[in-house]
Amino acid sequence: MGETRAAGPAPRVSPDVLREALDRHPLVNLTGPLGIGKSRLVSSLASVSVLDLSQPDALEAVPAALAEDTRAPLALDSADSPDALSALEAVRARRQQDGRPVLVVSRRSLLAHPKWTLSGATVLRVSAWEDERIRKLAADAQLHAPQSQDLVVRLAAGNPLIAGAACRALHAGASPHVPGTVADQITQEIIERLSRELPAQRWRGTLDRLATMWSGDEALLQADPEVFDALRGLSVVARSELGLAVVEPFRSVIELAHRWRQPTAHRGTRTRALAYRKRLLATEPSAEHRSRLAESVMALSDDDAVRETLFPASSSTGLVHTADPGDADDIGELMHWWARSGGLDTRRTDRMVEQWLRDDPSGFQLLRDGDGRAAGLIGLLHVAERTVPSVESLLQEHADGLFGRPRGAGSLVLGAAYCPDRGLHAFLLRHLLHQVRSRGLLLTVSTPNPDYQRLLRGLRFRRHGTTTDDIYRCGRRPEIYSQDFGRDALPDWVERLVPVSDGVAAPQGPTGRDVGWALARIRDEAGLADSPLLACARTATVMDLQEWLRDAVRALEDGDSPEDAEAGWILRHYYLGRPRTHQQLALQLHISRATYFRRLHHGLDTLGRLLSTEDS
Repeated sequence: MGETRAAGPAPRVSPDVLREALDRHPLVNLTGPLGIGKSRLVSSLASVSVLDLSQPDALEAVPAALAEDTRAPLALDSADSPDALSALEAVRARRQQDGRPVLVVSRRSLLAHPKWTLSGATVLRVSAWEDERIRKLAADAQLHAPQSQDLVVRLAAGNPLIAGAACRALHAGASPHVPGTVADQITQEIIERLSRELPAQRWRGTLDRLATMWSGDEALLQADPEVFDALRGLSVVARSELGLAVVEPFRSVIELAHRWRQPTAHRGTRTRALAYRKRLLATEPSAEHRSRLAESVMALSDDDAVRETLFPASSSTGLVHTADPGDADDIGELMHWWARSGGLDTRRTDRMVEQWLRDDPSGFQLLRDGDGRAAGLIGLLHVAERTVPSVESLLQEHADGLFGRPRGAGSLVLGAAYCPDRGLHAFLLRHLLHQVRSRGLLLTVSTPNPDYQRLLRGLRFRRHGTTTDDIYRCGRRPEIYSQDFGRDALPDWVERLVPVSDGVAAPQGPTGRDVGWALARIRDEAGLADSPLLACARTATVMDLQEWLRDAVRALEDGDSPEDAEAGWILRHYYLGRPRTHQQLALQLHISRATYFRRLHHGLDTLGRLLSTEDS
């Protein structure tokens, strides 16, 4: 897949790490998002002089401070506005070997500015706080109600400025049950801090629209080049493949406030963004870019499970790589915790993992966090002859539709996905979905987890039913879902996911998969009552559907084409005759397993097209 491992984990910035960097390097740049606690960290260092570059006299004060005869470090805080960067010219002009060590504190890395790229500055980035530390901040602010603390943790996503502003809003009377009122006060504090970078009147309204549409180019934002460039200069805005984007957790907070304050404008921005992205998607030639466009549509979903699971207010990222033999211990430990967290039988899970590794050694992908630790994983199986045992154990009777697909029609089965960190978990799942979309694959998911089932329904994956057995011995039979991400199927999926108009997706014609699902339940009238084939005029009742299926299979077997006749024979004996396995029927026909499944699919697809023709 072309991934590369990180060269090595960067240390988390603590007072000791910062002090060591200042002892070893003449110029250190402490960076991190707005409100992440950079100034708090600097204030914890002893014998450091601090000069605030946002003050009016900073241009004259910096040269004087550099000239002082001392080896005590000089911290230059708030190096974020054009005026502050001008005040740093004295630092850039001096010989680094001369004078006191300098610590520049900024929201963006100094190396991102043209004059500083080759400055040799050592850059340290402050990380987000852990959720429990944010919860303690809320408790220290005398917010004791669990729902208030939960809201602070969710909105802050590790940012202490946002956490503190949320606490102030709640103490001022905002209700934790109306998050928009809390987000509105937080947004006002964010805007006030950002206005020190650039005057707010140049970008204020456009920032709301950008946060609402997830990302936007100049045309979608309906912004002139000057406003677009002003937005790009803000520290909370980053470049993305689809234009500019407000970074998390600021995006989520600003959008929530905008939705509460101006609901009509919010809805209009969202609707315009959806229509614009779908127009681009229809004509985009690059599979990679189509996938990103589809992701941006997914981000605009109103479904709570989709938004909370895939797009939480978190900027966490990591490195996903294909596992190798040296990762066996990490895989074993993560899969153990996956089983424990889902209430699964760990011994049964261990045996299944051993089978997966034998069938598809490259199927596991590991997520490593910023410290290089294995933080999560996904367990995939490439559908092929060698993976038949594992795929059939996961899907049981639902495996029929995967084998023998046309050559070049790739297919993956997801058996496990686990990461306890919500931000990294979202990153991992988005990475998986990008893989299958950009490669045009069919993704089939087997899961006993109710949360994943809710997510898959929100993503409009097709539900096939449950397995016959409780394969994980947890009291819940896995549910099976799938979605085809081939080029022709992607626009239909996007429309079903987030319709632009009235939220009702256009009905689709019968498919071979629909026919196979119905044939497997031809003797079960209650089961057939859920068949999408009942939407066809020719098969509008369960009795009509049963009759049509039997007649169509016999007609196919009696056809002139040898391929049709063989396909009809397979359908009749597998679905309408006495119980026999696919392997037994393939041996009786003296054909390979691959040929058998090609014939099976040919028959199902032929019947789907026939019903579609009869219904038109």
